[in-house]
Order: sequence, then structure tokens, then C-alpha cells
Amino acid sequence: MSELLNLIQTEAVGTVEETLDFWLYECSLDEAPSREEVAQWRDLLNARGGKFVRLAQICRTWLDEEA
Repeated sequence: MSELLNLIQTEAVGTVEETLDFWLYECSLDEAPSREEVAQWRDLLNARGGKFVRLAQICRTWLDEEA
């Protein structure tokens, strides 16, 4: 998943949003990320700030729903 972390840290907001949507809501259960991975994504997105904070909130909502 290091490629995914790199994408989250470097790509434009639209690309990151599409990628998150896939990993959080469209991929198969056996490919689904762990809660720890999503928490890491949330933290990276919060650190990027700006438009990425909204994407961090999507991760936070997913984590709340999965609890």
C-alpha cells in the first residue's frame, strides 16, 4: 500500500477522492483496507489541509460506521 500512501500524499484532490471512494466503498471485502490503514489515510489527509480535510472527514465517517 506504499503506492497508495504516496498517492494520498502527492496527487490532486480529485484523484485522491476517486481512489478513496474505490477503497472505502467499491472494492471487494477481501481487498478492503483495515481500520489502521484508513486512520493513517485520515491523518495524512488532515496534514495536507485545505480541500483534503473534507476527504479526511470521509475517512473518519467510514471509521465511525465500521466501529
